[in-house]
Amino acid sequence: MPGAHPLFDGATFLPRLDAALAGLADPRDIRAATVEFLSRARAEAMADLVAGLASHPRAGRETVRAIAALTDALVRAIHHVATSRLHPNLSPTEAERLAVVAVGGYGRAEMAPHSDVDILFLTPWKITGWIESIVESMLYMLWDLKLKVGHATRSVDDCLRLAGADMTIRTSLLEHRLICGDAVTAASLRDRLWPELFERSVTQFIEA
Repeated sequence: MPGAHPLFDGATFLPRLDAALAGLADPRDIRAATVEFLSRARAEAMADLVAGLASHPRAGRETVRAIAALTDALVRAIHHVATSRLHPNLSPTEAERLAVVAVGGYGRAEMAPHSDVDILFLTPWKITGWIESIVESMLYMLWDLKLKVGHATRSVDDCLRLAGADMTIRTSLLEHRLICGDAVTAASLRDRLWPELFERSVTQFIEA
């Protein structure tokens, strides 16, 4: 998949964002400054992508993947701010692990300019107060960026139980990928999906 726009280069982007937030302590100021910084960067990157598609109209596949990569960079930046500045937790418990997972079309890494950003906030077990705070802050910033966000916060067991009863949820999990956060929790879902869900319902899924 193509990388995000050079503006979002991993080696320099988060340090520039941190510099823009330096000296801010009030959570509302931190969120507002984050949204302002990311909004400007996103607008510039999207303008470049649109111009690139106009000059190379057959580069549709590359463009939809580049938009997904750009969205990944935004989500990672917002997760960084939420976990490092708004709700720092230097000694998280085993239950306080959170994976931010793309699902659906976003999980396929294919996005049009106004596609929904479908995110699964995945936990190993029950949702803790700290995780609720992280999710809430991330959603506020994503909404303030005017993104159309589809979201759910679930444990691994919740995902398997709900997907077993709901074909829409099951379909959304077919193509999922970790954006940021706890890789072990994301791997647990991936490893359990086939033997505990998909393998048992192939015929039903095809008919549906």
